[in-house]
Amino acid sequence: MASPTFEFPVFDGQELVTYAPAAGAAVSNVPAVRRPLTQSRQRNVERYVDLQVSDVIFHLGGTALAASTLAVGDVITDANSHGYNVVFVERQTLGSIVVAIGRAV
Repeated sequence: MASPTFEFPVFDGQELVTYAPAAGAAVSNVPAVRRPLTQSRQRNVERYVDLQVSDVIFHLGGTALAASTLAVGDVITDANSHGYNVVFVERQTLGSIVVAIGRAV
């Protein structure tokens, strides 16, 4: 049986983003994969924040953000220089993945 991996490079469709915490220095070249909201994910997160249809979920490489304090109000800038305000953020998979929901600026 194969062992699960926590290595981020196994994902297709990656891009490099910049994660700018409200308190602290911005971190460049963070590997990321994005996807639209799904009904099941939306139901879970909406206990904490009102979401919009246009919100985007970013799965970020947690290793690059290990030393950063992550919080609502941070900003993610994608490879095309589009900014997203973080409305929800959570470390997952023993910290190797960070899930952040961004709302276009």
